[in-house]
Amino acid sequence: MKLTCFLLSFVLAMMTAVSSAGAEDIIALISQYRREHGLPAVKMDAKLTAVATRQAQAMATSGIMDHDVAGSFASRIAGANMTPAAENIAAGTKTWADTLRIWKESAGHNANLLLRDADSIGVAVARNENTRYKVYWAMVIGRKESKRRTEMAAGPDAGPRVKVRATQTREMEEPSVGELLTSAITRLRSLLP
Repeated sequence: MKLTCFLLSFVLAMMTAVSSAGAEDIIALISQYRREHGLPAVKMDAKLTAVATRQAQAMATSGIMDHDVAGSFASRIAGANMTPAAENIAAGTKTWADTLRIWKESAGHNANLLLRDADSIGVAVARNENTRYKVYWAMVIGRKESKRRTEMAAGPDAGPRVKVRATQTREMEEPSVGELLTSAITRLRSLLP
């Protein structure tokens, strides 16, 4: 029984992550949209993907679409060494194409898609059929900060800091993939009868 619950939890946790093909497809669409506006394409970044995954999973677990459900964006992005950085979220849409369409139609979300200096992106989707919206989407976009630039911004002894919009934040270690998986499994177990 325990093994069956574990396997079920593991499968459900894996389903919350974006498949490689799905992630590549949406990143290609976002990159194409950026090029149409004279901006460079973006590439998938593991740290930003972890931040987006954490956000999407937290929204699905809680059933709440909110930027702060997994902690403030500034605290979640701090360890990624990105400046500038921005986040788009959505809930209830059925596909990445639908989600991208509504982001393009929203001035604030569109500005994030077209973040001028961005070169990196992470995307994620999570599902929870027991919530109002069922599907939760997250995208985090930013520019990788060079090590030298990071040290200059923070000072040689202060450790790296990240500028998120006009806010300085303290360094925060991002959870590992294993920690994210363990957290997802724990949350999913709480949903089982």
